[in-house]
Amino acid sequence: MRKIVACVLWLCLAACTPTQTQQTPSTPSAKSVKALTQKVADWQIETFDQQGQYRALPTIPPDWMNREQYHDLEWHHGALYAGMNQWRKVADNPEKYTDWLLEIGERNDWKLHQRPYHADDHTVGQFYLALYEDFSDPDMLEPTREQFDWILENPKTGTLDWLAEDTHAHDRWGWSDALFMAPPVWARLSKVTGDPKYLEFMDREYHATYDLLWSEKDHLFWRDSSYFTQSEKNGEDIFWSRGNGWVLGGLALMIPDLPASWEGRDFYIDLYKALAARLLEIQREDGTWSMGLLGGIDGYPIIETSGTSFFTFGLAWGINQGILDRETYQPAVMRAWQALSGAVTDEGLLGHVQPVGAAPGDSFPDYTEVYGIGAFLAAGSELYKLLAEEEGVKKKITDVRTFMYNSGWCWFQDPRAIVHKGKLLVGGVAGNGRGDAAVGVYDLERNALLGRTTLHNQFDRDDHNSPVFYARPDGSVLSVYARHSTENIHYYRISNSDDYLSWGDEKTKTYDDSVTYMNLFALSDGKLYNFYRGVDWNPTMVVSTDHGKTWGEEQHFIQNEVEGRHRPYARYTSNGADTIGISFTDAHPRDYGTSIYYAEFRDGNFYHVDGTFIKNLAKDGPLKPSEAEKIFAGGGGGFRSVELSAENSAWTSAVEIDSQGHPHIAYSLYLSNDDQRYRIASWNGEKWIDGEVAHAGSRLYEREASYTGLITLDPADPQRVVISTDVDPTTGKALGGKHQIFTAQVKSADDTASIDWQRLSFDDHRHNIRPLVVNDGEHKLVLWSRGQYNTYTDYYLDTVGLDLHSVDH
Repeated sequence: MRKIVACVLWLCLAACTPTQTQQTPSTPSAKSVKALTQKVADWQIETFDQQGQYRALPTIPPDWMNREQYHDLEWHHGALYAGMNQWRKVADNPEKYTDWLLEIGERNDWKLHQRPYHADDHTVGQFYLALYEDFSDPDMLEPTREQFDWILENPKTGTLDWLAEDTHAHDRWGWSDALFMAPPVWARLSKVTGDPKYLEFMDREYHATYDLLWSEKDHLFWRDSSYFTQSEKNGEDIFWSRGNGWVLGGLALMIPDLPASWEGRDFYIDLYKALAARLLEIQREDGTWSMGLLGGIDGYPIIETSGTSFFTFGLAWGINQGILDRETYQPAVMRAWQALSGAVTDEGLLGHVQPVGAAPGDSFPDYTEVYGIGAFLAAGSELYKLLAEEEGVKKKITDVRTFMYNSGWCWFQDPRAIVHKGKLLVGGVAGNGRGDAAVGVYDLERNALLGRTTLHNQFDRDDHNSPVFYARPDGSVLSVYARHSTENIHYYRISNSDDYLSWGDEKTKTYDDSVTYMNLFALSDGKLYNFYRGVDWNPTMVVSTDHGKTWGEEQHFIQNEVEGRHRPYARYTSNGADTIGISFTDAHPRDYGTSIYYAEFRDGNFYHVDGTFIKNLAKDGPLKPSEAEKIFAGGGGGFRSVELSAENSAWTSAVEIDSQGHPHIAYSLYLSNDDQRYRIASWNGEKWIDGEVAHAGSRLYEREASYTGLITLDPADPQRVVISTDVDPTTGKALGGKHQIFTAQVKSADDTASIDWQRLSFDDHRHNIRPLVVNDGEHKLVLWSRGQYNTYTDYYLDTVGLDLHSVDH
């Protein structure tokens, strides 16, 4: 009997023991990597409810270990969901895996697990927030934020010593696994909310763990402080493979969510590179890593795949990001994948996953664990991207980029975004947090989101309060912002000339009336004009002669003529030299059947488009609508209901002046709550040509019946039109989802039927609204707000977009 047992044991060891000859790894195809990863993902979903029968248990399991189904929200599953989230981004049928994750979140009300402080119970927050980025559903965000806010209000500060009496090691991050479970959630929460307090907490706690558990000698992490005095059979310290895999995998998941310009980011990059370099040195010849990283093959003759999967994911990610040298690290990744592939059964089970534990242990070829499969899915997804790039496989991902998270804007202030010295600056008001007015900075050359700076805390969470910008001659940028007519102040700050995340002290300009809707335009006379709603809630103007350092006296610019207290709505543009173009209404379309008017302002005077003098502002007072050109005649009727607009009412959306000095006005026309139209009026040098160009679809919400997704024009080429609508722009047939972005070249002779609209967004579960086009010669960016939009004070939006040059070509 002993001989039989010995023979079986020998065969097992022979099968599991790596050869001692270094093998040159073969390079798999991207297609084969994707196919194997899908097999494992599909097997896991199919057997999810039977996971206990496939669970790896130690040879001598502790009393608490069994084959019962894990709770959906336990850390074991959290790691699986993290890997499945990576996989769905490259899968050929991402809906299957996304829907599976959605079902998990929905049936648990998007809550974290039971223990409020414990990092393990935060792990599911990773995929919650990843799905929030895709769906902008506040239900996916708020439970995590509420719990983390509670932690910030009630922090644990005790020792991380694992064996200390009254230790806080479990309530803080006193073990290496925790660096995978919790920090990526805190970092992602900071990113999607734009609130640095979550990032600051993560950084402080991470450093505390690093200071305790990182070995400067071995460049590896101890699992916890109880291992400081424990040794392998060969005398080396015990550094658990999966424990270090948790760290490397966590860094690969978290670093992309760290602001590119954040001063703390380099610590995590440097730590990642140090750990990666050490792992390269100690990889086994069979491509795996020993369960005890320094214990050698003699100590660990059997392979283990969960740690190896995390290392494969982390190293492949570093190569893809350009952090690791491809020539140096790619062979190690290929050897690891070759070993992992051999551990996958024909059915799709990943074998040789070490059971739950805190130190090196067992692994078995025909048993697995869900967290090991999560690591494998992340590894396969990242390796697929690496190989697909090498093979020139056409990327399936969209060109749409996120330029600023958690930012909302209205359309009656400009410029809400500018490109300056290779940086895109975006202004917005946070909708899913405190309502901070903020600027986001995106490096267009590096294709990197540099970060955001709060210009004013708690700025009412109102999209009408968005900051606007002016690039000053010295290279700095001026930002001006005001609340939504709740105070008589406009605020302004000036950035550093070489760092648009660093801003000077806030200053104010006080007026007699409440103000809102800032609009900045500089002309060649050296004056910077700020047009806003001020005097009697009418368009008003103030001028600066020192590029925004100080401001003069306000001047009433356009005066209401409709009986009662009404407010004309104006959109402004300039030719960049001597003329301001103004497109405006006589009132709010809810209150009056508004018309569209146009005038030009030059050298202190108002003119018609053909140059005919109207009046002088200083001598004759503000312009009245009846004195300007009426481009479109509205219905002229009065208020009907808070849920309706007046009949046949128009609302100005955009105005631009082309290279010939001809203005183009884009506006919407209200027919009913479910039927609005986009129109463009263009001056051809002799007359206005006004016509309908697209179906605008339905209102955005009930109490603002004329709120459309908006139409905008390219300032450099006003015939380039971008719209947002929830219907087919040509036929008016419902798209069956939220508003989407379309673009087209529109000539004066075109009508709705002749225009060829090209769809830019394909995001049926989120609003895609309020587009604008930003140019700097090299870049032609179309930006828009994407997310959930309920009202102007209740929204979960990000600023996204793409380069129209890529669309044109």
